Amino acid sequence: MRLKKFILVLCSLALLIISTPAQAGNDTSWIPRDPSYTDATAHGFAFTDKLALPFQLSLLEANSQVCSSTSDPNCASSSFFKFNSILKACDAADEVNCITSLSALDENGIATPATFKRYTVTNHINAFPADKAMNIPAGSMPSIWSIPSAPHASGDLYAVYAGITGSVNPQGAAVGDSNYMQIALIPVVLKDFGKGRQSQAAGWNQSIAGIYYDYCANSQQTDGTKFTDCAHVNGDSCIFPTNDQGMCYAEEPFGSVQKFNIQLKLAKEPSGWMHGRMVDPSISITPLTAGGVNLSVTAAATTVPMVYQNSSWADLSPEMQNQWVSCNSDPQSCGEFWFARAPGATSAYIEQSKTLTGNASINMIRYVNGFGAMPLKIMSAISPLIGNKSQSQSTTWSMRTLSAKEMGGANKCFTSTPGLKGIVTTNAPAYSAGPPAFTDGSLNYQVAAPHFNPDGSTPFKGNYNLVMRSDVARCIYGFSKAPISATISIVSSDGNSDVATTVAGEHNGWLSLSANNFQFSSPVIKVKLTQDAPAPIVTVKNSTITCVKGKLSKKITAIRPLCPAGFIKR
Repeated sequence: MRLKKFILVLCSLALLIISTPAQAGNDTSWIPRDPSYTDATAHGFAFTDKLALPFQLSLLEANSQVCSSTSDPNCASSSFFKFNSILKACDAADEVNCITSLSALDENGIATPATFKRYTVTNHINAFPADKAMNIPAGSMPSIWSIPSAPHASGDLYAVYAGITGSVNPQGAAVGDSNYMQIALIPVVLKDFGKGRQSQAAGWNQSIAGIYYDYCANSQQTDGTKFTDCAHVNGDSCIFPTNDQGMCYAEEPFGSVQKFNIQLKLAKEPSGWMHGRMVDPSISITPLTAGGVNLSVTAAATTVPMVYQNSSWADLSPEMQNQWVSCNSDPQSCGEFWFARAPGATSAYIEQSKTLTGNASINMIRYVNGFGAMPLKIMSAISPLIGNKSQSQSTTWSMRTLSAKEMGGANKCFTSTPGLKGIVTTNAPAYSAGPPAFTDGSLNYQVAAPHFNPDGSTPFKGNYNLVMRSDVARCIYGFSKAPISATISIVSSDGNSDVATTVAGEHNGWLSLSANNFQFSSPVIKVKLTQDAPAPIVTVKNSTITCVKGKLSKKITAIRPLCPAGFIKR
């Protein structure tokens, strides 16, 4: 039932998107659309690389109901709680699960701290307190910061989204594989979008008059089934709504300063691997005196292509039609954000989308999750159909922990111990799931993108960064503690090696590698680690000599034995 409601909400969003024009260039609000967008059987794949924010708000759920806290009478009896906790700015020295600081770095590495200004929504109706016993952080809202030394085209405001999402039982143990963390830095500007919609006019089952921001409420079907009813109030151009009607934060491109540092105080260290949309990341994790850790991430923003291909069903090749059926039969393998665009569409299209004949009568778009074998295959298939060029580009600074699905086939050295193992970053719209695969002695990572930028003539240049704990690298290769060397090669789809700028080094327990300026469409990045063999250990044996002085005799045993003063060697 909740899935049905979610899809119907997305259907209503689709009708809003139709009226929004597409643009080229570094456009953060680009929306996929072409003249055949509304054709009755149009099917479109879109790689728009927006951080998968599950909500623009914090939310605590149990028993299919919204909870004000873990002790809420509607929720206290639940066997598990689901939470999306957007972290607040730190107020006290002993506080954890909060944002310590944001700063911008100039070309000389000099940091200028940002000033916290406000939250996107104060006293949000779905905010909730922390439950330390259950490992549930307090749920706040995205925070707005000012950095005058790093202006963008529309001011100097930046939104920080640092969120921890998960499911836990009453004892605080994780339930399922949905626990992860994500961080995003987004240049924003506060705009007046006009009166727009309000919650009461949105047709929700339960609404609160006068609230103009996104929120979730408890609803119940006529058969008595309860569920959480969430919807988006202000349309797609508004990334973060506010308390005030019509006032909303819109996303802006980054300015000339693109390197930033974010520091968080966390109750526990993130676990596993992270994927990032950033360049040259540097990670530092230090323990806090009162418990927990300080996580510091420094990186520059990167530009990611946005790719869209749309065709009527009859115009698609049999290969592409079968690709659609495969995706719709296993939605998570291609992307979770998808919906029918035809007016009056119902949840019946879910079943229709799983067959060739069903697809021939529906209109739909799939926003593709970039990771995994299926997105790599889709990107390779659609690139020739769109002139091998992207439609737009977006400059992005974000990172997230990888899901259990992405980590499914990872080397045991990546998963057998707690704590953060590293981060892999790339500006390719499609990329391998999980950390690099260890194959034939190298760490391999595949990426895919159209060959050209939106102008159709400038080659798109890729970047790739791998920051990995040194002990993890040694675990994979069975190395000693001696220094590690690394080489990086970029092998194109035709087997040729591409020319790229590569850097590798080891510092403070982390191994950092990068490759830049390589070309697409679907190269494989190969990292080969080596270590000089330790010098052979030479075993030196003791020898014994006899020393005499008159009638006295002594035996001296040593590596290089010498007679004492007054004695001579016999």
